[in-house]
Formats: sequence, C-alpha cells, structure tokens
Amino acid sequence: MKQQKRDRRSQRTQRLVSSAFTELMIEKSYEKILVQDILDRAGIGRTTFYAHYFDKEDVLNHIIEQELAMLTGHIAQAAQGQRIIPSLELFVHAYVSTNQQLRALICSSAGNPLLDALQAALCRLIEPTRSTLCAERRSPPIPLPVVSEYLAGAFLTLFKWWVTADMPYPPEQMESIFQQLALPGVRAMLKEK
Repeated sequence: MKQQKRDRRSQRTQRLVSSAFTELMIEKSYEKILVQDILDRAGIGRTTFYAHYFDKEDVLNHIIEQELAMLTGHIAQAAQGQRIIPSLELFVHAYVSTNQQLRALICSSAGNPLLDALQAALCRLIEPTRSTLCAERRSPPIPLPVVSEYLAGAFLTLFKWWVTADMPYPPEQMESIFQQLALPGVRAMLKEK
C-alpha cells in the first residue's frame, strides 16, 4: 500500500475500497475483479484509488494484513493461557465478526496468503507449548514441528470448511469437535514412554 495517510478522507477512502473489494470477492472470483469494479462499487474516482493503492493486489494485501493482525491478536492472547491452540477464540472471532472480510478471504483462493500466515503463526504458538509439555521426555516419537504443522493444518482445514459452510454450528461446538478430532492422538503421543 502506498504511504498510509491518517486524515479522515483517506481513512474513508480506504474503508470504501476495502468494503467494495470485500463485496466483490463474495460475488465473484478474485481473478475477475477489475480496478474499475472497485471504483464503481466504492463510488470513487481512479485518481483517488491510485493515490492510496498501486493495484487490486495492493488492496488485497492491505485487507489480509488487517485480518492477520486481528487473528494473531487472538493467538497472542491464547498464548498467555498456555493452551495448545486458540481454536475457540478464532471460531468466536469469525462468528461474531460484523465485517465480511474474513469470510470473503477464506472462501476465495485470494485468501491463501492469509491462511498460510495464520498457519505459521499457529505453529509458532504450538511448538513452545508442546515443548513445555514434552520437557520430561528426551525425544518424543513424533518431532514437535510435525505435530505443530499437523495441528495447525487440521484446525485451519476445519475452520475453512466451517466458514465456507456458513457456520452451521456455534463456535463452542466447533471447539469441541476440533478437540475430539485432533487432540487425542497428540495427547497419546505425549503419554507414551
């Protein structure tokens, strides 16, 4: 994104562009969205758009950065509680979110960078937690980076399905489902001698 301006008009323009882009991603694939579509939906001129963004990819990257900041905030809060993965917090965030950005990103292939960054953030949270729990063991049967990737990937696959399916179950039920599906094997691995 071009140098971020903090005045009200610039912030308004950024909100209009983000909102228009999000609506368009819900309606059609990222590849089919044109800058002109964004301009028409946002009700702004080309000069205004290019004063803030380089192109539609720049808009996408800005939206991904915003969502990633919110999601990693939830991850950081969960890290203080020493939980393995902040699945409930992430399910709740998606469920109560009033904006459609997260849903639009997750349901679109354009959101893959967000999911990749989120998986990396989850792995960074999981590994130290697993290391603490495995401290007594000299070498766990499955390397901790493998366990971290597995848990983060399993969570994100379930999370993506849930969001794409219009969240058919409440967050607490999804948390329970995730716990039942993903964690028994990890717990068993930790108990092995």
